[in-house]
Amino acid sequence: MSNIYNVPAGCSLTDVLAEYLLNKYRDNPLKLTDVTVFLPNRRAVRELRNAFVRADGTTATLLPHILPLGGLDEDGYFFSGENPALPETVSPEERLMIFIRLITARPDNFKIGHISFAQACFLAGELASLMDMVKNEGLDFSRLQNLVPEEYAAHWQDTLDFLKIITEFYPQILQERGLVDVAEHNNALLNGQNDIWLKNPPQDEVIVAGTTATFPVMKKLVKTVLMLPQGALWLSGVDKHLDDDSWNMIDETHPQFELKQLLDFLQISRFEVKDVVETAYSEREKLLSEVMRPAPSTDKWRQVEINKEALDGLKIITCRDSREEALSIAAIMRHNLETPEKTTALITADRNLARRVSNELLRWGVEADDSAGIPLAQTPQGIFLRLIAAVCDEDFAPLSFLSLYKHPLTLAGKSSGKIRAEVRNYEKRILRNRNVRKLQDNDFIDLQKPFFAELYELMQQPQAEFKDLLTAHIRVAERLAAGDGKKGADILWAGEEGETAAAHLSSLLAAAETLGKIPQGQYTELFEAFLSGVTVRSKYGSHPRLRILGPIEARLCNFDCTIISGMNEGSMPATVSCGAWMSRPMKKDFGFPLPEKAIGVLAHDFCEAACGKEVFLTRAERVDGAPTVKSRWLLRMETVINASGLKAETLYHTPYLQWIRQLDITDEVKPANPPCPHPPVESRPRELWASDMERLIRDPYMIFASKILKLKKMEDISDEPDAMDIGTIIHEVLERFYKTYPEQIPENAAEIMSELGDTVFEEYDLECESKAFLRPRLQRIIKWVLNEDKKIRPDIKHTYCEAKGKISFESKGGTFTVGAKADRIDKNKDGTVSILDYKTGSARSEKEVKLGYAPQLPIEGIIAMQGGFENIDAAPVKNICYWQLDNKATAIEKDIEDILQDNFEKIKSVIEAFDDEKTGYVTKPNLKHVETYSDYIHLSRIDEWEVNENEN
Repeated sequence: MSNIYNVPAGCSLTDVLAEYLLNKYRDNPLKLTDVTVFLPNRRAVRELRNAFVRADGTTATLLPHILPLGGLDEDGYFFSGENPALPETVSPEERLMIFIRLITARPDNFKIGHISFAQACFLAGELASLMDMVKNEGLDFSRLQNLVPEEYAAHWQDTLDFLKIITEFYPQILQERGLVDVAEHNNALLNGQNDIWLKNPPQDEVIVAGTTATFPVMKKLVKTVLMLPQGALWLSGVDKHLDDDSWNMIDETHPQFELKQLLDFLQISRFEVKDVVETAYSEREKLLSEVMRPAPSTDKWRQVEINKEALDGLKIITCRDSREEALSIAAIMRHNLETPEKTTALITADRNLARRVSNELLRWGVEADDSAGIPLAQTPQGIFLRLIAAVCDEDFAPLSFLSLYKHPLTLAGKSSGKIRAEVRNYEKRILRNRNVRKLQDNDFIDLQKPFFAELYELMQQPQAEFKDLLTAHIRVAERLAAGDGKKGADILWAGEEGETAAAHLSSLLAAAETLGKIPQGQYTELFEAFLSGVTVRSKYGSHPRLRILGPIEARLCNFDCTIISGMNEGSMPATVSCGAWMSRPMKKDFGFPLPEKAIGVLAHDFCEAACGKEVFLTRAERVDGAPTVKSRWLLRMETVINASGLKAETLYHTPYLQWIRQLDITDEVKPANPPCPHPPVESRPRELWASDMERLIRDPYMIFASKILKLKKMEDISDEPDAMDIGTIIHEVLERFYKTYPEQIPENAAEIMSELGDTVFEEYDLECESKAFLRPRLQRIIKWVLNEDKKIRPDIKHTYCEAKGKISFESKGGTFTVGAKADRIDKNKDGTVSILDYKTGSARSEKEVKLGYAPQLPIEGIIAMQGGFENIDAAPVKNICYWQLDNKATAIEKDIEDILQDNFEKIKSVIEAFDDEKTGYVTKPNLKHVETYSDYIHLSRIDEWEVNENEN
């Protein structure tokens, strides 16, 4: 046929087509409006429109009808005036809700057990994809009846029962409502257009361009177009370099597979397809043809000849990790901006890498056009809507409530500054103060509840209509967003994010009646499920010469510089999946294309992009810390290049890696020093408790922050007990027991302790989950403590718990007092005392005690020797002991008097030193003995100096 054309790979089909049409109709530009051009998708439509602008500059141009072949509508595609009456189509949202309702109505019938509406939503999405694939491939669900023979696994039989949702129930519902499925409607449009053209062929030019006509109905339409008086087919990247034997070996993984299928359907040889223009990259095309050669014919690589021109402009960059890859790509894009009018595109299927590149470009103040956009759920509007549902679902739990009221869209009828001040005050006064929080002082929350009343009341019902819930949700959002004299709707639905959210919610609302009622507690997750998959794409503000595209979106686009990233297995090409419904044999028997076809489609996109003038292929040796495997296409390319006598290693010679590794290196490094404040002596504390004395020795900065600046960590909002709470609870149980039984331990001691534990749990108002976690641990501790106590009880006369005491001594700055509260002091029958300290975490070592870095127990021993404890006479210390609860006991009794005296002398010397204003409160003075945890370490800006200090 003379009306089939090919645009060689590396040439822009849209630019070539635009120039062809402009030249053809330059003498009669009005006639151009009668031309119809079909392209694969809506992005290709935009690219062709832009190509007309590039070709004709600022001249006013009347464009042809440009339509997406895969997204026709009834208004835009019938041109004969014989529009057939097509049934109304079911919306994608309504179809999804029909599937959800069918799945959740009788899950046992489908052998899936209990399933939430949110889970059903994702499962419904899979069903919708299967439905579209069946319709597009022109297959019939009736074939499923003979598809699952007995030799297949039993769960495939269950799958067949589940698929009755789309094979039996869904068609009945559509028939009752007089609707047709989305894919069926689209196919009807294409078939209708095909029939109209067969009956009344249009005399004006009709062009189908850039498509491989994946589905049968598209192939049928393409064939009809070629029969029209001025019909034409424009293909892109037909491989004419591969030999015929290899061409006949092409399988699904080959980039030419879909083109070969189309040409075979049209009964046309690839050599009969005329090239519209000559390619400037013939040698690159030949190289890529060899790279993608079918596996059975790769023996021909022994005789392969590749001209070195194929390597001109082709570079490979191998990076150490994803960050380095992203920075390399950003550096290339930024460098290209130095060349006027030069365009650059990053083509990647890795969204994480795309986000990294966008962030790296911001260091130069450059914002790239990322076609993938931002998920709606992660936009301010999406987060705002999700938080509203979470607040009602969690009954105004502090964390979700604060998150919502700190959101910039929350105004609640006031100015932004006023509502933020009120919520900060409430957080500080109530939520960060456990003692007050227990009094249930929720005045601020009570004042805000009327905003949520409509949605909250619906969510408290056993079940509610989804439409009512969604309607109430939108109203609550608009009321909360209103303030400062502005309507909530004007604020909430403004901008690209707001417009996308409004459009999506309107679509959900239009179909909401279909879903019916949903059970209590499931609305929030279902709403989030409906938000997933919706993307907000920026229209303005990005750089006009930098693009970030997915492989499919990059089709038919052409750039001066192309960067193809993620050249690793699992990314380029991506790992294929058989899907949720059928195994590979079943798919083949049913008539579906094999999953590997996706590799061939991506390979075609790769070859088209890699035929550019300047191409960078990048990869990272490690992604998320895991080693990667080089892409098979990259390995094949290196093999072909080396087999032809050239050196593939020359492709790796690029300066960008060296450049980016110098970006964050400075000529002069000025290490920051640890903080060392020197407050006046009169501001320094004259009394410290034993635990603070230990902190003064290990990390003086903690004492400066807590005792001199009097800073205090704000309490956690969560009511869940932390490690300190757990220790306090266990200490409380042991204290109450030994205060009740200071001398003799009863036979049922374990039972008594367990009852005390339950009492303390109730007093601390612990949640059931916390009790379930703590109770077994407490039982183990009780058993261990009673066993240890049994060993020493014969020597004990009386046990004292939580005893407080102090001693004082004179220093250069005046009298200094050291206090302590001992967990347990045992008065022994021989007149000595034993000091015990309970540890629910790790205990100090004997070495640390002797060196003076763990002075807490020695201080308690010194106070006991001097009679400083209330109601306890002075007595010699027999030993000091750590009880690491339910683990081990560590007693120190050898040379105990010397240990206590050495610690006392060290304490005096430390206080003497800090009575001198020249002594500063440095942080971490001895890196071998530091505090395991500090509430104040971040205030010392440790990240600025710790690495440097360790290096020195």
